[in-house]
Amino acid sequence: MHERGRVPRSESIAALYDTYGDEVYRFIYRRCRDHSLSQDITQETFLTALRGPTEPENITAGWLITVARNRLFDALRRQVSYEQRLELLIGGAEDGRTEDISERLRVEAALQKLSVDHRLVLTLHYVDGYTVPALGDHLGRSSKSVEALVTRARRALRAELEQSNETERRTYG
Repeated sequence: MHERGRVPRSESIAALYDTYGDEVYRFIYRRCRDHSLSQDITQETFLTALRGPTEPENITAGWLITVARNRLFDALRRQVSYEQRLELLIGGAEDGRTEDISERLRVEAALQKLSVDHRLVLTLHYVDGYTVPALGDHLGRSSKSVEALVTRARRALRAELEQSNETERRTYG
């Protein structure tokens, strides 16, 4: 029996899924182009919402997208790790692909060190191609505020990448 006037958590999450499920799926699919993986990550995202401490009425599209993106990064990292081990076993890549993977992982690691707002705005702007006005609408902010956020996020990412380069230089000479 539930409190008077309060919708059970599972029904609230179902309503969230009805509202944002397609958007989360499309967000993931645009990045990986894998229907099955996109479905799995969408499901994991809403399971996280169901099990999480955040009340369903406080969950936003941005929160769901961030969880989905993090789940995708985890899945891609596992996949890339497997591919790198496989390449080592067969003698390495002859087409230079290993360097591309390494650089992508370095950027992803730097992104993970940024704040949620910075990660979200950078991926929506540069990966999904959202314009500044569209980002403003999506995030509920003014265009000027979004421009400033993108600038700060780029600066933070650049600083993380420079720090990563410096650490590599000190470590490997």
